[in-house]
Amino acid sequence: MATQPVRLVHASDLRLDRPLYGLAEAPNDLRELLRDAPLEAAERVFDTALAENADALLLAGDVLDARRASPRVAAFLLNQFSRLEKRGVRVFWAGGECDPPDAWPRTERLPDNVTVFPVGRVESHELRRGDAVVAIVQGISKPGDREVDASGFRRDAHGRFTVGVAYGTSDAPGKEGDRVDYMALGGRSRRATVDHEPGVAHYAGSPQGRCPTDQGPSGCTVVQVDESGKAKTRFVATDIVRWHEETVEFTAGVNAEQLRTRLRERLDKVRGRAQGVHQLIAWRLEGVGPIVAQLRPDGLSGELLADLQKHAGREKPLCWTYAVTCRSRYEPPHEQLDQETILGDLLRQVDVMRNNEAFVLDLAGMLPKPLPDPSLASVAQTKTANERVDLFNDAAKLGVALMTEEA
Repeated sequence: MATQPVRLVHASDLRLDRPLYGLAEAPNDLRELLRDAPLEAAERVFDTALAENADALLLAGDVLDARRASPRVAAFLLNQFSRLEKRGVRVFWAGGECDPPDAWPRTERLPDNVTVFPVGRVESHELRRGDAVVAIVQGISKPGDREVDASGFRRDAHGRFTVGVAYGTSDAPGKEGDRVDYMALGGRSRRATVDHEPGVAHYAGSPQGRCPTDQGPSGCTVVQVDESGKAKTRFVATDIVRWHEETVEFTAGVNAEQLRTRLRERLDKVRGRAQGVHQLIAWRLEGVGPIVAQLRPDGLSGELLADLQKHAGREKPLCWTYAVTCRSRYEPPHEQLDQETILGDLLRQVDVMRNNEAFVLDLAGMLPKPLPDPSLASVAQTKTANERVDLFNDAAKLGVALMTEEA
């Protein structure tokens, strides 16, 4: 049967009660941005629903933890719901990890356009435009520590376009969209379409990246359903602050001043293409040559970090550098590696250990006993292969710094 065109906006993981994190330091004006960015990004989601003349907004969990959220945050959300209610836009909310239905305070009544799905069973609602039913919306809230049971989702028996809303699903990978025409999923910070046929299953991701691992644009998803019942998705960026990584490569002949100039020029280019979105930038330096030994947090990397932060100033959009790292392997020249000195011994030993994967790196015995805080034991653990590589690189660089004048 023919389907009436439907337009939906899908969002999840708003986490209105949680500010951005992952910066060791930030200027005051940036701190305010980090605090308010989740609310401002969420407001853009609601703006999108209005601008797109959406029939409904689908919220797939982790909107806010009402038990921790301030009255300001709860009032903000109620105000956004009311904006949609005035325009006749329905809201379908499936609870996630932090927002089970019973966490919402009973004293704060939700507007009539908001439907919160129950825990433990899939509930079905008609989505109407005037007198016509344009879609069936089904949903379930996450049951505590267990995953969502997707077995209750099923396509409408009368052939009407069917939407599912849930915080994740128990269905196997590649099967997430088999039960309905569009499965609106939450529980991931980054957007991803995980199934295309016979139905679409999509994670909208968070409207605002929360930490350095959330690289790139964040936003919500507009879902357009045509007369044939085919759903197409379109990403809309809503983030106020964007985590961004820039890689700069250098050759053996580069010096500190040349590297500083290159980073400044690249920073200006980043600002030029930021399109008004504030940037939080991590610089990854990759190359070869003697300068690698200088690129340490307590050396040239730290100096470049301070220079970039100063160069950025207060010009808008803000482009704040929060990290400058170089994970390139330090390759000592033959005259260092072959010399019969403490430095030569250190560099040869580091080379042997990092090339021997069977070598067990146990640093726990080097810590003082007893530890003033047991949690400090984690500093002696190398949990990943990358951490192991970084540790040996840092040891070689530090040895050169301590035992030579030029570093």
